Amino acid sequence: MSGQRVLMAEAALAGGVALALLAWELPSLRREMRIWRMAGGFRAGHRYP
Repeated sequence: MSGQRVLMAEAALAGGVALALLAWELPSLRREMRIWRMAGGFRAGHRYP
């Protein structure tokens, strides 16, 4: 097996793990974004130092 094939296999494995982690965390990320928007988002920076 050549080095390039090993590198491609590692990249595919790392991408799959990252995608699985994102899919696992998506519901909580959506909830956090909703809370952040209700708190004011970027505009709330001066209220919450």
